[in-house]
Amino acid sequence: MKQAFFYAIASALAFSIMNLFVKMLGQAMPASEITFFRGLIGTVAVLAYMWAKGIAFSTEHRGMLTIRGIFGGVGTLMNFIALAYMNLADASILFQLSGIFVFIFSTFVLREAIPKGAGKWLLTIFVAVMIMIKPWSLSEFHWYSLYAIGGAAFAAAAYTTIRKISQVGHHSNYEIMFYFLVTTMIVGGALMWPNFVWPDARQWGIIAIIGGISVFAQFFLTGAFVATNAVVAQFLQYIGVFFNAMWGFLIFGETLSWLTVCAGLLMFVASVMIARLKEQHKA
Repeated sequence: MKQAFFYAIASALAFSIMNLFVKMLGQAMPASEITFFRGLIGTVAVLAYMWAKGIAFSTEHRGMLTIRGIFGGVGTLMNFIALAYMNLADASILFQLSGIFVFIFSTFVLREAIPKGAGKWLLTIFVAVMIMIKPWSLSEFHWYSLYAIGGAAFAAAAYTTIRKISQVGHHSNYEIMFYFLVTTMIVGGALMWPNFVWPDARQWGIIAIIGGISVFAQFFLTGAFVATNAVVAQFLQYIGVFFNAMWGFLIFGETLSWLTVCAGLLMFVASVMIARLKEQHKA
């Protein structure tokens, strides 16, 4: 559990830094292009490491690994779109819905039973999401929040698939990462035309940072989901909300409304309660 905790916190910090640079780049460059370069740099880095360490690809579960990669690639693209046009903290809070989607998907895919009492906490999370996105007010409704929610759903599908892969086979974290990164590159590359923007020197530097730090973030995240229960690993990611809010305040001067803070706290409390019920049920 200590190893999973370290992996989850390290990945939350690394992803928050990546999100910061994605937002810096997102206003001047299409999200699909950023997604492509992230996948390209990551793919090269992971392949180089696997070659240097003599880590071979397995011949098992390639279909499942590919599906995991597709889910992760689409989720990454949707998250990048949301980051470009939303406050970092707002987008980060909605990204944490992936924990609830993991709970739902693990119930149907991993056959993990739904604990008693979870229904009221799921309803609490639904209310919190409605408070955040304000669907009743067209003037306040943020359409890009739907991308954040969609990204959370696809990310959760990817996380659940990682856990399933760890149960049925023995694949290195780097092999799992490779499938994710190469499909992310394909997804981004397929959608970045005809709006491709040739990066200038500063943008190339930011792209390199995004690609490099995302490799470390993905390694830690994959390690967390291999080391522990899928739901527990995802809820440890909530520390990422604090990191993203800090960057948003320090770099972009963003502030949180009291409604957003209340909604975020409701989501956090409800998510922790569901995780506790899950663990108590297993015990």
